[in-house]
Amino acid sequence: MRMERHTYSPEITTIKRVFKLACTLKLRVMAKFGINKYCEIMLIYGECGCKAKSAARLYRESFPECPHPKRQTILKVVKRLRQTSRPRVCRPCNVGRKVQPEDVLAYTLAHPQSSTKMISENCGISKSSVRTILNESGAHPYRSTPVQGLLPRDAKRHYTWCNFVMNNLEDHPTFLADIIWTDEASFSRNGMFNRQNVHTWSLENPRYAVEVRHQLRWSINGWCGIFNDRLIGPVFYEGTLMGQWHLELLQDVITDFVENLPLHQLRNVWFQHDGTPPHKISNVKQYLMETLQNQVIGYGGFVEWPPRSPDLIPLDFLLWRHIKGRYM
Repeated sequence: MRMERHTYSPEITTIKRVFKLACTLKLRVMAKFGINKYCEIMLIYGECGCKAKSAARLYRESFPECPHPKRQTILKVVKRLRQTSRPRVCRPCNVGRKVQPEDVLAYTLAHPQSSTKMISENCGISKSSVRTILNESGAHPYRSTPVQGLLPRDAKRHYTWCNFVMNNLEDHPTFLADIIWTDEASFSRNGMFNRQNVHTWSLENPRYAVEVRHQLRWSINGWCGIFNDRLIGPVFYEGTLMGQWHLELLQDVITDFVENLPLHQLRNVWFQHDGTPPHKISNVKQYLMETLQNQVIGYGGFVEWPPRSPDLIPLDFLLWRHIKGRYM
């Protein structure tokens, strides 16, 4: 069945057009309150006890000749202020023009820790376009390197140690290889577990599980030394390393090692340890000074070992890290 289209008289059609135009103009005026008007709206809103209906009525009475906001408009302004700190919707600055790769790169360099999502939202383009522009520009998301936190007083000690090493390297290029580096480490059942590096290839999901938390806990400590390309130890023990036991360990391990070195090599050997409490007892200091002819790096030695320096000890940045990363 065909529907007949109803036709209006020219007078009614004209009235409808005028009415639509008036509504459009009113909406445009309402949508374009100036910043001063927004301030007046918020002041009246606060004066009325944060009641939008009362604020709309008071604004209409106070400014009868100006466009006045409705209750819904005031509520939207309040919500927008709380969410964006701006009373009106701001049009993005890149609307109406094509975003250039230089704009994306400039924003990225100004905010180097921004994610591709943040760059996409601020530049007004898709994340895939952001990645394409950055790749073509040669930009790369470099990862940070965790380092040991230092105290202000550490700078002088590090400077002294570096000068000591550089001066010795000028006279003895193999100086660093002639040092017995020592350190302790603790290993526990709850080691580091990186889920991203563990996967199982299968045509179907095998629901593979790995136990990572246990109620029964244990830990073991280890001591080890590095001399040139040789390991001294390792020696494993339970509990805390005490001063007397540390002395017995050195007398057992270091004495045998030193006695087997050629005399010309023994003259250039240095012993390094940090400043943990077991290293500070007088018996340990006396033993090392007598055995290695005062060539001791550490507490009470010829040169003080700079504290908080795990990046300078091969055992810390090489051996222990390798063992914990591979087996723990």
